[in-house]
Amino acid sequence: MNKYKRIGCITLALLGMATMVAEAGSLYRYRNNEGNLVVDYTIPPEYVAGGYEVISKTGRVEQVVPPHRDPEASETDEPIESSEAVSGQLEENQMLLQSYSEVSEIEAARERRVSQLDREVEITQSNLLKNRDMQKNARVKAANYQLSGKPVPKPLLKYMDDLALQDRVAVQVLELRKKESETVSKRYEHYRLRFMVLKGIEPLEKSPTSLPTTVPATVPSDDD
Repeated sequence: MNKYKRIGCITLALLGMATMVAEAGSLYRYRNNEGNLVVDYTIPPEYVAGGYEVISKTGRVEQVVPPHRDPEASETDEPIESSEAVSGQLEENQMLLQSYSEVSEIEAARERRVSQLDREVEITQSNLLKNRDMQKNARVKAANYQLSGKPVPKPLLKYMDDLALQDRVAVQVLELRKKESETVSKRYEHYRLRFMVLKGIEPLEKSPTSLPTTVPATVPSDDD
């Protein structure tokens, strides 16, 4: 019976934080073609060979997968890597030209993705505040037991431990989402600039600001 009560306490705690933690699956951290660090739940196939890290929901690095190395590789591999970089750039060029027809579409896509991440950050922050209120209430209950000379019940202690764990997870997820927002913004800025090059669009340059003509406050008269 105590076992089921403990499970019930844990379930209630988790329900309060349901939207704070991602669904099942680990996070993956890798570098894209621009050298930017990306954290996501999936890895595009073209980045697997470059190596990556597997991160738990708590932000702990569970596994480091090094870049793939050909056992028969030699010093002559450098031109091959250069060729792969060129191939990757060509794929990116094709993706940009097929996906977008105007610069404004790239800017809108960036805005949508960043806004989505910002909403996730807001939800996580809200749930984190709720979690800390729950922790505060749990500590008050524990203190009341101690003041009355009674031991704190084990289910309550377990409940407090679960809340503390969820707090740490939320902080990790919050940090990941903030970094991901910065990464996405930089990625789309790169897309925007590259698209302009492919389309031959010259960046807008600010025209030099002309200095205003200073008019004397008072015009001296002939009588002076």
